[in-house]
Amino acid sequence: MKKHRDLTQHDRHAVDDLINRWVEWCRTRRIFVPPVKSNVLARLRPSRRTRTDEPDAFLDAEMPYLNMAIHALCERPDFAGDAECFLGVYWYRANIKVIAHQLQCSRGTVYNRARAFAKRAQSHGVMIRRIHEHSTTVDGNEIFATSE
Repeated sequence: MKKHRDLTQHDRHAVDDLINRWVEWCRTRRIFVPPVKSNVLARLRPSRRTRTDEPDAFLDAEMPYLNMAIHALCERPDFAGDAECFLGVYWYRANIKVIAHQLQCSRGTVYNRARAFAKRAQSHGVMIRRIHEHSTTVDGNEIFATSE
């Protein structure tokens, strides 16, 4: 297996850009479906929120598969440490020194583990997409067959 530090600077930037797109994609998902109000009285009351400067939600065919891969890897106990680094660096934008102190490692190790997790999630996302595309083809699938 290729170690993360062997990645070129271009590859590291590409992974960082992909994950930053994923973070933005996740944060704009709420625009498609408004939050459900908690009770009947709250539903009857008009919304106090008149904010109209919502960011545009972008559609990206790659993101749902990457999202599935990230969630699947975060649930695996053998990737728990890498997932902590990944979420701290990319999602929460936490102080890297604090993460490094909690994990008893260097700051560089935190970044390396976060990027290794991101690269692993990217490759898993590609595999999930391929499996999905091959298992949901319309031609030859009984679900879409017409009965004559």
